[in-house]
Amino acid sequence: MLSHSLAISLAPPLFYAFILVEYDQVRSTKIFNSQQVKLVAGVIVKKVKTQGTGYATAIVLIQKLLEKLLGDDVLVRTQLPIQLGDAQPKPSIAIVIPDVVRYADRHPIASEIYLLIEIADNNGCEIQGQVYARSHIDDFWVLNINKRQLHVFREPSEDGYGSQMILPEEANVALSAFSTCTFSVREMLQPAAAL
Repeated sequence: MLSHSLAISLAPPLFYAFILVEYDQVRSTKIFNSQQVKLVAGVIVKKVKTQGTGYATAIVLIQKLLEKLLGDDVLVRTQLPIQLGDAQPKPSIAIVIPDVVRYADRHPIASEIYLLIEIADNNGCEIQGQVYARSHIDDFWVLNINKRQLHVFREPSEDGYGSQMILPEEANVALSAFSTCTFSVREMLQPAAAL
């Protein structure tokens, strides 16, 4: 297990930062035609690619694992919006306070989120990490399905995450909010023989 401090740079951007209402207005003009775009940290970015089978498998494995281990103590949301200020990111997985009715007319906010997980291939999730740190998401993980590693970010601040651990697939991990619930990184990944 590697453990070191990592500060994600949160320098002010040198471009125009959109707010959600403006983004919705721009999208309604059809200026992007059929391009798949999303708003992340005030920036309109192109969605890079469709999700492959490794990504889909990881989503299902993690959802089933956390529902089995945590049961009714959490609500596991997959690829659904959360509300962080003016941003509405759609993390791969959000573990939130278990009250479906609570979210009937709004998305979960930072204080209702136990854990956010992004599933990536070799690409990082730097922009999402910046948004999550600024919003004080205490527990943020990036599962790199190609390298079979889990990056665990904790100690959020306006300047980024103060702590990062990189865990190999044989390591165990626990959610900050449920420290007695431990499992291996391998349980979140498809078997290596299937690759």
